[in-house]
Amino acid sequence: MKLLVLGATGRLVVDQALAAGHTVRALVRSLEKLDARPGLDVVSGQATDAGDVTQAMTGVGAVISTLGATRGTVISFAMQDRRGGRAARQRSRLHPVHAVRLTNDPATGITQQLPKSATLRMGDTISRADVAAWMLSALTSPTTSRRSVVIAG
Repeated sequence: MKLLVLGATGRLVVDQALAAGHTVRALVRSLEKLDARPGLDVVSGQATDAGDVTQAMTGVGAVISTLGATRGTVISFAMQDRRGGRAARQRSRLHPVHAVRLTNDPATGITQQLPKSATLRMGDTISRADVAAWMLSALTSPTTSRRSVVIAG
């Protein structure tokens, strides 16, 4: 699948997507912050500029945004409407992923999808690497389609 990654200088989603055989387009403010490599198309632009994002979305099947994911904030992904075109991009919806406090720890491979009503504790954490892996798997999962989810490690 061809993915657009916003907030790509975080690199975890980009690295894991490339390792899984996806083609990745990364929209970044500074081209020099992300090294070019096979399967990666780095484009310059602002994720807050609708024109830049719309142009970057051309030809991709999904979008993953890790913008602002510094303190356990909302991370999101969206599947493109397969019918294509501008109307399809407008029909695509972001699916928020609420992650508990994020850490820079290595991936554990343990990720839980919690009910929306779950009570999160202050000590609950999840590594950014586990969030990246979960988001990539969620792109093709019927259990996350058009839903807001809460995940924890």
